[in-house]
Amino acid sequence: MKIGIMSDTHDYLPNIRKAIEIFNDEGVDLVIHCGDFVSLFVIKEFKNLKAKVIATYGNNDGERCKLKEWLKDVNEENIIDDYVSFEVDGLKFFVMHGTNKEVLDAIIASKKYDVVIYGHTHERVFNEKDGVLIINPGECCGYLTGKATIGIFDTKTKEYEEIEL
Repeated sequence: MKIGIMSDTHDYLPNIRKAIEIFNDEGVDLVIHCGDFVSLFVIKEFKNLKAKVIATYGNNDGERCKLKEWLKDVNEENIIDDYVSFEVDGLKFFVMHGTNKEVLDAIIASKKYDVVIYGHTHERVFNEKDGVLIINPGECCGYLTGKATIGIFDTKTKEYEEIEL
């Protein structure tokens, strides 16, 4: 399965639209958003996405109840919570925004998950620690680093492709 990964969109509609177009073109089955949608109006863009969304709340997502409601309106299968864990193709995933480094480090150290995905720092990460793949897609908005990125993870090959928007 191909999984699209994005984080920290921070209302930047041009890059959200580009990311959704790429995910659709690449035929991803699932998109993980690691938080910081920021404003509710960006959710309307996800109506164009041909995949389910699993998301976490970011520290800048203020309207949490409405965010959950609007994501469900886009696709009843969409999920958002503070932390999300799930299994796909025999791989156990844990997703969080990443504001609490102690929790992130503890989750990685637990070795209960094959893949840990987070956002918040706006810094791109793809590495392995003690058999755990760790992914941060960077920032979709491009505000802090000047480099807007998303990623696609293949669950069969465990390959990760970073895509600059």
